[in-house]
Amino acid sequence: MPKRLCADSEKGRREQDPATMILDSASVTSERPAKRLRLRAHPADTGPNTLAVLNWQPQRADAVYTQSEWTSLCEHLHNGNGPTRFIMGFRDLDGCKRYVKSKRHPVDRAISWSWSSIAGSPKSRLAFVPYSANERQQSRWGGMDFDAHNPGEADRARELAFGAFRVLLNMPDVAVILETSGSGGWHVWAISPDFHNTHEWIRLLKSVAATIGAPVAAGVCEIFPPDSVQSRFGKGMRAPGCWNPGTDTCSQIVWENCRTSLESVLSGKSKNAPLIRKGLETHFPDTKKKASFSSPSSFPNYHELELLQEFGITATNTRNDKLAALTGEIFNQVGGAMARQLVQAQFRHKTVSTEASEQEHMASFEELWAGLAARWRDTISEDEREKLAQLETDNEREAFRIIRSYAAKAANDGAKDFPIARDNLAERLGITGKGAAGIREKFMRLGIIAKTANYVPNKSAARFKWLLTISCG
Repeated sequence: MPKRLCADSEKGRREQDPATMILDSASVTSERPAKRLRLRAHPADTGPNTLAVLNWQPQRADAVYTQSEWTSLCEHLHNGNGPTRFIMGFRDLDGCKRYVKSKRHPVDRAISWSWSSIAGSPKSRLAFVPYSANERQQSRWGGMDFDAHNPGEADRARELAFGAFRVLLNMPDVAVILETSGSGGWHVWAISPDFHNTHEWIRLLKSVAATIGAPVAAGVCEIFPPDSVQSRFGKGMRAPGCWNPGTDTCSQIVWENCRTSLESVLSGKSKNAPLIRKGLETHFPDTKKKASFSSPSSFPNYHELELLQEFGITATNTRNDKLAALTGEIFNQVGGAMARQLVQAQFRHKTVSTEASEQEHMASFEELWAGLAARWRDTISEDEREKLAQLETDNEREAFRIIRSYAAKAANDGAKDFPIARDNLAERLGITGKGAAGIREKFMRLGIIAKTANYVPNKSAARFKWLLTISCG
């Protein structure tokens, strides 16, 4: 019998050896007793896990897995279907993308061909697309596809993908892969060592979508297996890291922990360096915080990755310039605590040696930050300066600077108001959502901002207008 998946929402809210053969789904059974899988209310403690890999710069699959590992993973995702029961993605003679059911190419040949396509060796490329179900309506995996087909949708896709990723990390018996889709969108995989009924996967993924506020709809968030199945084998999703025939690029792996939860499936040593626990805790902090203004958090994950990629120290004699550029970029976006975390991560993830130590790097940052703060205070208007003087904590003063930047952008764009999302502000300051809400309320009481629109669940943040004069200086 397949195991049962169970998705418990947060309270109040939110074996066969695949390396040797591929069996038909009718012959596949589970030898272990059923065990329920649950979404836990708080992120799982990963511990000092050397097998979970976070790539600050997304990487191709052939830089993350060995060929043997990736082959075993794809055979596992094949769900025990027959040797030609899968989809192939390719480009036809006119250069147009096509996805068709395999008729004569066996799955082992398709997987090998797909690996070569990732590595860039064949002139004719192929993408292996496993079905999300077998004829018994069981699957070893669930997937979420966050699309960004139109201009301006990339940020939405990233936010939703990282949100789903963080929710799925709560499942200790499921491996998770976070990857770009090769077309501006994102894929999130949840992979179990065992089969589960497709309706359990659907229930799990719909619960994740509801938790992050994503409508399950084409062009926004698609789930695999799909809720409405046109084929008894469900729909397929390109295997992790696969070549995308639509863009002629490969998906890139941002995070994966297959060697932890799929140890019995994958074999061979990882090509990646171990991930230190401190880095993981910084990037994915526990959401169970005390209701205070000093609880640590993190700047939004996807943006942190982008900043570290854009301002990474990857060439000799560039540390000072990269530090100055990063500091200037984040000054109006985050509080000092979050800025220090980013600058520290910038130094710790450098790929070249530097004469300066981490201590010297951080000291240089403090000088740059203080200089920017002094310059900023000189540019604000007189009534802004008066309101700033009424604030009592560093968090309040930093929130003033961040929200003022929202107002300045809205003014430049000709907008009458702007959103202040409570949790987003909290992450930028490194405090709790309750703390951020308190700051927002205080700003309204002091006449710094005024609310123009209420929060609409799963649709839009509360909106505000700036009541003070914004200097053009």
